[in-house]
Amino acid sequence: MRIGVISNLYKPYTRGGAERIVEIMVAELANAGHDVFVISSKPAGGLELAQEDGVRVYRFRPVNIFYYLDDFKHNFLMRFIWNVFDIFNLFSASTVNKILKQEKPDLVITHNLKGLGLNLPLVIKKNNLKHFHVLHDIQLNNASGLLMWGKEKSFFERGFLARIYQNILRRYFSGVHKAFFPSTWLKKYYESNNFFNKTENIVLRNPMPALATEVIPKAEKQQTYLFLGQLEPHKGIRWLLNFWLKNKIPAKLIIAGKGSFDLTPYRDKENLKIVGYIERADLPKLFAQADFLIFPSLCYENSPNVIMEAFQYSTPTIVANIGGTAELVSPSRNGYVFEPKDEAQLLNLVQQTLNLTNGEFAQLSQNALATVQIENLTADSYIEMLLAGLS
Repeated sequence: MRIGVISNLYKPYTRGGAERIVEIMVAELANAGHDVFVISSKPAGGLELAQEDGVRVYRFRPVNIFYYLDDFKHNFLMRFIWNVFDIFNLFSASTVNKILKQEKPDLVITHNLKGLGLNLPLVIKKNNLKHFHVLHDIQLNNASGLLMWGKEKSFFERGFLARIYQNILRRYFSGVHKAFFPSTWLKKYYESNNFFNKTENIVLRNPMPALATEVIPKAEKQQTYLFLGQLEPHKGIRWLLNFWLKNKIPAKLIIAGKGSFDLTPYRDKENLKIVGYIERADLPKLFAQADFLIFPSLCYENSPNVIMEAFQYSTPTIVANIGGTAELVSPSRNGYVFEPKDEAQLLNLVQQTLNLTNGEFAQLSQNALATVQIENLTADSYIEMLLAGLS
């Protein structure tokens, strides 16, 4: 089967977990014998075609006032204008239309399209192609892509401009044949906002790549915790650091990741260890140092890959109950759940985990590792479920 995958970002131009899912999907589709091509963006230059790992990859610079990955450099007004261009990007529509006419795929699978052209589903529909869409966040209903805890009725969710944006996007995506959601929460979020009303909506957990070496459950505590992810305030990094220092937690908190948040005031603190950005090859060593992953996000999350990555490395988790984050966490079995920004509740959980015996901790670690196996999150199973019913 010839399959086209369209995503706003594709390696080496990436930002977060969504691009990692696209990468895993493309590799596994090719491994399964499908003829695969990718359409994505690049920071500069015209349309180019490259052969990468047996896959044809088309990249072009969408016509707009700045490139998608540079959005943080611009103010609200510039981002607003950029979003208008993105909704009605005729250049991207024309470019993708030419590629689809040339490739003639049997199926098109789209991922995040913001920054490439949100009107691309109309191009797919115009060419009478089978269209599956994989959701990663709330960007079709909320242009900012961020819904903060306590701001559920914000301008970006309920304002008049938000309603105009939502109405346009509902129409654009009304021709999708199947929509896939990595969490039950995200599926309900879109359905409650009247998206995909005539579409077959399916919850399909994100796949996890196979590890090169076998992971052994942890046997002893090290009194060490880990934050791994984007160093941005909406991910709860500022709140967590202040919580850790204010309560003088008698354990080490490792901070790993990259982002705009300034860690300078937190350096040289006795119970903090800042390691910065971590390459994927170094993840085994990083998780081996941590008893628990702490995920304190203050924004509604879909299904953060880092939680399942922690389980894959036999590391139990302590997560904020926001969006779909807690769906895979079974309290007292493979981790713990606290309400967002609830300092007293998190403090109680940290003290509880500090008091665990090595035997109790070892059982949590074993259960965390078993979660990945029970959920059957292998890449080949993911593709099998994604393409179920297609010949």
